[in-house]
Amino acid sequence: MYRDELKRDKRVIMEWLRRLGIEFHTPFLILNTELEDQPIVYANNAFFKMTGYSEAETIGRNGRFLHGMKTEKEAVKKVRACVDASKDDIIEVVNYRKNGVPFWNEIAIQPLSFPEKNVKFTLMLQHDITDRKRSEALIKLQKETYRGIEKGYMLSVLLQDICRVCESFFIDGAKCTVLLVGDAEVYKIGAASSMPIGFQEAISGLRVEADIGTCGAAYHRGQPVVVENMNTDYLWRNHQPLVKEYGLVSSWSIPIFSVEESIIGTFGIYFPVPLTPDAEDLVFMEQVASIASLVIKYSQQQEEILRLAYVDSNTELPNQNYFRSEIGEMLSEDKEGFIAFISSDEYIKVVDQYGHRAGDTIMHEMGKRLNKMQNHSNDLVARFSDSTISMYSMTPFTKIPEYLEQLLHGFLEPVTIGDMELFLTLKIGVAIVMPHQKDSEELIRCADSALSQAKLRTGETISYFESELDEFMMKDLRVANELTAALRRNEVGVYLQPKVDLKSGKILSFEALARWTSPQLGTIPPDVFIPAAEKNGKIQLLEQNILRQVLTWMKKRVDKGLNLRQVAINISADHFFHHSFVPNLMDMTAAYGIDPQWIQLEITERIGFVDIEIANKVFKHLKQCGFTTSIDDFGTGYSSLSYLQKLPIEELKIDRSFISNMNEPGTLAIIRTIIQLAENLNMYAVAEGIETEKQRQTLLTIGCKVGQGYLFYKPMPLSEAFQLK
Repeated sequence: MYRDELKRDKRVIMEWLRRLGIEFHTPFLILNTELEDQPIVYANNAFFKMTGYSEAETIGRNGRFLHGMKTEKEAVKKVRACVDASKDDIIEVVNYRKNGVPFWNEIAIQPLSFPEKNVKFTLMLQHDITDRKRSEALIKLQKETYRGIEKGYMLSVLLQDICRVCESFFIDGAKCTVLLVGDAEVYKIGAASSMPIGFQEAISGLRVEADIGTCGAAYHRGQPVVVENMNTDYLWRNHQPLVKEYGLVSSWSIPIFSVEESIIGTFGIYFPVPLTPDAEDLVFMEQVASIASLVIKYSQQQEEILRLAYVDSNTELPNQNYFRSEIGEMLSEDKEGFIAFISSDEYIKVVDQYGHRAGDTIMHEMGKRLNKMQNHSNDLVARFSDSTISMYSMTPFTKIPEYLEQLLHGFLEPVTIGDMELFLTLKIGVAIVMPHQKDSEELIRCADSALSQAKLRTGETISYFESELDEFMMKDLRVANELTAALRRNEVGVYLQPKVDLKSGKILSFEALARWTSPQLGTIPPDVFIPAAEKNGKIQLLEQNILRQVLTWMKKRVDKGLNLRQVAINISADHFFHHSFVPNLMDMTAAYGIDPQWIQLEITERIGFVDIEIANKVFKHLKQCGFTTSIDDFGTGYSSLSYLQKLPIEELKIDRSFISNMNEPGTLAIIRTIIQLAENLNMYAVAEGIETEKQRQTLLTIGCKVGQGYLFYKPMPLSEAFQLK
């Protein structure tokens, strides 16, 4: 119609452009910019093929018929501004094909001016860049996913972001879902916020069956499944009223594979019209599903790390780390209450006679009964140590004695251990919580001290903390004071215990262990003098003394022409975060001429209780200086575990308590998980406390390559270790 209205000169120009369009395979169209609505006066066959529109449906119309919900207004304004100003530019915009499918269109705008004929047109070269945009979106999604993981975003949030990106590349009304499938093979909604709530409720908890639903078929077949019309397809015979209610017509589903190639869920997309995918669509969905797999795998690892960090694996009670972290929150409510430490006289006897498993049964039963008797829903019961239950309650002062008596009454019934019924004799140490009291560690110390007093009495006992009876604190002070003199007199010695290749038995490195025999106090175990040194500010002096002895030993080996092996030295959190820690390390190794690569730092305290950003800087500084780092006693409930993926650590040491109980299926599963976590985090696992050949063989079977224990070597004095070649 518009062509008939053109003057003769314009018809000549249009004929020239038409001949050009026949030879030109890139889609393009031409606008008549002299008219207000800037109609399309010509488009070539490549344009019709790309958009699905015919010539009759295109010529004479403004290009806005290609716009839709996903077309950004700013991009449209930019195109119009270029045309109005007769400027060339390249603009990316979402256009829509005739079938409603959006695509990314790269438009190269080129003004066409014929001054001698007084004619103006605008040439718009079109280029479908959807594949490129999908690739860019996937790269961006991966980066955002890693960033979300680092920030600790919930699994559902990360998965919903994945769904949102995928939906943007399909027709309006497309709805994506991530369905998770566990061991019970029922659906759990991972992400489906675009779906109506009614649909989500109908699907969640359903059994995953091979001939029910697109996702069920994809899960069982292990390959993509496409249903063009759910209203008639056999797979949806049981749910056709549901899909009709919510206007869903076609669906595609892709299985989500784990790293181990097992199927852990499905990624599905639903449409309001019949639609089938092309090859590029399925490839895109598979790439999106692989990112979902990464998120799910990380979430599972995080859940396991947090479980190890905050739950006692033997009793399923919260552990001391969880108790410590929660107490601060509870104290912020400024209410009266108490902290109690509770133990049973029978625990040690039962463990000696029946083993730790029987002891765990006692602790589990104690925790269960205490939980039943709580006054408030937010009161807390946790396993604080092998033999001690910790409890916090917001009970007013005047009611604490009555409450504790009721608590004792709840233990009148016996505990069953195997075929034996056992009556428990409780010892309770209590620290009163005053309003506005904030020092949780001091309260914990007071309750522990009160429990120690209770244990000195016979029968059931409740002991309240009184500062003048803080005998054990004074003992710590005596040990700490004597330790300072002992370090000056070189009474604290260093023993080395080798770490070995579990397969060959070859010595790979050593761990330095402190040993102290005092003329005044006798032999003092490390679990006594090391905590005393930490509490009383002597730990840095002690650890520097140990490092100095190790460096002296290394220098002697170098002087004798003997080879060196790496030595790990335990470092407390207080020392680790001291501003002089790394500079002192560098000065000492330089003074003895020892390369930092031969020193490894084992962190033994709860790194998670301090600023993680500062911790990260210290770890990175150590790595830059050439030192390696290790987390000791992994899996015992230390809060540092929840930050593990953020720190540049080389080694995880599996606590000896797991190795000694590895014949128990649950414990073996935890050990296997730790080894897998270490591998996934680019670390290596070291098993402590290996005492039997069976333990060595089992560890090798589940992938552990390095260990230490009495099966190979006992800790030995430096002089004895010097003889090793």
